[in-house]
Amino acid sequence: MKLSQLFGIIDIGSNSVRMVIYEDAGEGIHRVVEESKKTIRLIDKVTREGQLPIQELQDLLDTLIEFQVLCKGYNTAFIRSVATAAIRNAINSEEVVAYLTSMTGLTIEVASEQDEARYGFIGVLNAMAVTDGFLIDIGGGSTEISLFRNRSIVHTVSFPFGAVNTAKRYAPGGASDEASLRDIRVMTEALFECEPWLKKSPGLPMIGLGGTIRTLAKLVQRRSNHSLPIAHNYQMSLTTVHETIEFLAGLPLNQRVKVEGLAVDRADIIVPGLVILQNALLHTQASHSIVSGAGLREGVYYETVMPGKPFVENVLEHSVANLLRNASYLPARHTEQVHQIAMQLFDGLQDVHKLDSSLRACLYAASKLYRIGTSISYYCYPVHTFYLMTNARINGLTHREIVLSSLIASYTGKKKTRKAFLVHQDLLTQADLSAAVALGSLLQLAAALDSSRSQRVQQIKVQSKGAPTFQLVCSAYPQSELTAAKTLSEDFRKVWRFPLVLTVAP
Repeated sequence: MKLSQLFGIIDIGSNSVRMVIYEDAGEGIHRVVEESKKTIRLIDKVTREGQLPIQELQDLLDTLIEFQVLCKGYNTAFIRSVATAAIRNAINSEEVVAYLTSMTGLTIEVASEQDEARYGFIGVLNAMAVTDGFLIDIGGGSTEISLFRNRSIVHTVSFPFGAVNTAKRYAPGGASDEASLRDIRVMTEALFECEPWLKKSPGLPMIGLGGTIRTLAKLVQRRSNHSLPIAHNYQMSLTTVHETIEFLAGLPLNQRVKVEGLAVDRADIIVPGLVILQNALLHTQASHSIVSGAGLREGVYYETVMPGKPFVENVLEHSVANLLRNASYLPARHTEQVHQIAMQLFDGLQDVHKLDSSLRACLYAASKLYRIGTSISYYCYPVHTFYLMTNARINGLTHREIVLSSLIASYTGKKKTRKAFLVHQDLLTQADLSAAVALGSLLQLAAALDSSRSQRVQQIKVQSKGAPTFQLVCSAYPQSELTAAKTLSEDFRKVWRFPLVLTVAP
């Protein structure tokens, strides 16, 4: 396997400057080892004539130097810096880039509108199992909207308004009166009308990038006591967006800054940003909005390490592989064996359980990750597994599916599973609890059938006439596997309502 290397990506946005240091192990397998952000409001420094004065760049320069020091401390192999709308649209863009390069030594790429949309699209598609939809990236100084079909961009457009410059023009000082919001709606609607394709694909989801929609998700989750602490892949209706705007707009700025989940440096620009999102949802007649925790920086990462082919083939499989790679030692052959047996059991019992393909995907993730808790401690590792899986971002699964996968992976009995289920009743149903118990029981059996870690069981044949039985095709007599399975027989019978009968093929 390729030796891992560290490198930094700096995103010079119109509102904030962000730096991420990735550890890359090849083929897109990576982890974030450091992240830093500073709010600069670069778009506010642009004059009416469109110039970004050099004397106004000290905060940005200090931040870039600070990020360089941080990257040096991690001994990064290289740094890739990308600037977006504020620098791109400045009439003295070349002068700004030349100055920053001369002062820092960094090579600063100015992303075109198409580049910015592409980076965001790569980041999203490698983090979400979605085929068709709209993509909206509300930045500080611009808003990009793309339409994609069959995971390919069909149309894209960049509008010259974002959360910061819209707030500065229409809602200075955090104003949120009805006249200000009406003016924002009129302005955005007029520009949306210039792009006829925006109205021609109703009913698709709109996936949102950037701080505006991430903040919206945090606010909604806290107000609704959402039980999973993850914003990525969180879904919200137009009604939710409207209600949040009404709530925030009804607060003066000195009260808005106290709202839990709303960063102080975003309190004055959040309402204009949300109105942009609201109007985009209305204009496109999108079915709902989905938050993406991945965007431009992730897109730049994938384009850097997988040039020419930056898209992963299977989002869930790639995400699971990423988690496994970043865990401490896990026996790869055993993990794969448990996964294969679990899938054979699921498929062989399809006529009994009648569960759909989404639950098969949950069992896939659970069977791959069920021992990930040992990276904290072997003792009580199912508890650690549940925590890690519900706090890590498992791309390709909804919030409901993440919790289901975690319940399956950490299953040690119905009583404990029900206790964990009660914490997540906002996401799960009683049917989900039954499915988690049934599949958790299957996963336990799959793990028992490789208790010797020797992969003796080569295949399981499910005999489904009458009460199902299981015939094991083995490379050697599976004594330890049969012994381990026997300890599960009583729980299996209670869950599945037929006895666990295992035979060994001659």
